[in-house]
Amino acid sequence: MLESIRKYQKLLMGILLLLILPSFVFLGVESYMRDIGKDTVLVKMDGIKITRQELDIAIKARVDRLQQQGKPLDSAVINSMPFKHAVLSEIVQQRLLAFEIKSLKLEVTPDALAKDLTQIPEIRDLYKDGKFDSVRYKQLLANNQMTIDQFENGRRYELLSRQVLTSVLATGIGSRKVSEKISQALESEREVQVLKLTPNDFLSKVKPTQEELEAFYQANINAFQLPEMVDVEFVLLVANAKDDPKDFAEKADLFANMAYEQPDSLKPVAERLKLSIQTVKGVTRAGARGLAADHPLTNPKLLASVFSDDAIKNRRNIEAQEVSPGKIVVARVANHQAQAAVPLSAVQAEVNKQVSMRLAAELANKIAQEKLESAKKAPNDLSGFSSAKWVSRNKPTDLNAPSIDAVMSVDVAQLPAVVSAPINGGGTAIYRVSKVQQPLKADPKLRADQAQQIAQLATQAEGATYFDAVRINSGLKQVNQIK
Repeated sequence: MLESIRKYQKLLMGILLLLILPSFVFLGVESYMRDIGKDTVLVKMDGIKITRQELDIAIKARVDRLQQQGKPLDSAVINSMPFKHAVLSEIVQQRLLAFEIKSLKLEVTPDALAKDLTQIPEIRDLYKDGKFDSVRYKQLLANNQMTIDQFENGRRYELLSRQVLTSVLATGIGSRKVSEKISQALESEREVQVLKLTPNDFLSKVKPTQEELEAFYQANINAFQLPEMVDVEFVLLVANAKDDPKDFAEKADLFANMAYEQPDSLKPVAERLKLSIQTVKGVTRAGARGLAADHPLTNPKLLASVFSDDAIKNRRNIEAQEVSPGKIVVARVANHQAQAAVPLSAVQAEVNKQVSMRLAAELANKIAQEKLESAKKAPNDLSGFSSAKWVSRNKPTDLNAPSIDAVMSVDVAQLPAVVSAPINGGGTAIYRVSKVQQPLKADPKLRADQAQQIAQLATQAEGATYFDAVRINSGLKQVNQIK
């Protein structure tokens, strides 16, 4: 019921987020959320206080709404700063808009309210033969947990909000001429030739010294570490489908008790129950490679027990654990290897590769700078440059963002011109720009999309400016900021 109301409220909140949120970011809301009491004032504006208790109530209401919509949130999200920030921002948005409505002394006449209510299908259906069924109206609202005053006051607020927001949005419509000029700039084409110098081009020209390798290794020692590892022995007791549940329970008790009472070895319990002792080597805190998904050592709880201080230092049997229904395991650490640096000799090849690439990159950039200076002095020299192609911001081809920025920034009154830009993955590209032109035919769909984006940007800018003024006039300020 009243689905149209909910849809409009959602749209209205989206517009509020667009216009008002940028004005509130400066407050640093995260600082309010730590170590503060229920009565602590978070924000003040127009003589009204927003407290931590009000925020907690609003958060609960938001969570309840999401659950009713089939979008439950886990506790980590609910307790996160971004979620609390968003809810507090909504409260502030509503207060800012209410302040502006009050300042403008706007009102909704009874006729305007009645006309608005008839736009809601569920209420329109309450009119029969020109008469309004007030009893059914009251019941309809009660079914939606609202009184008549709550509902109608809410509608008045939404109508006034719409009036304010419509006025703000209307002032932000982008100029058609501005849009056309921007589209022309995005369509403008440059004829370019490129000379690329990458580290790979210079790898054969560099050879690191042993001193350079050792210096790099020491500076990056944390990247060459063997993780903490253990070798684990374990015995697994598995329920057989043919076993009597009582018999298995007794066997499980014996299994657990023997492992506990004779903690220095798995051999006694293995021999008593005719079980084999299995071993997995090289187990890290994240597990071991190549194990099946249902392997005991993929169980997080068992892994945590394996890496406990008692298990590592005293090498006692770990308390029996049920890793899955009908599977009980007892394990012990047979060997422990602490985290340690891999010797340089073992990673010499990798270190040599990384240092060589670094030296090659330095050499590539040095040569690129020299060639750039040379090309600027002789822009008509095409030695080493590729064949020409046309590029634009709309169609940058394979040019990355820095490259297209560099190419499009040249002074077209002084062509040919030479510029450079970094290449993705390392190295430098030198571009020779020789010609400029506008395409013979513009893409009408692309222009329409750009016009829409420009209008949206104009709306956002106008809205942000407007509500910055509202924020200042309302006296919005942070209170009791926690460092």
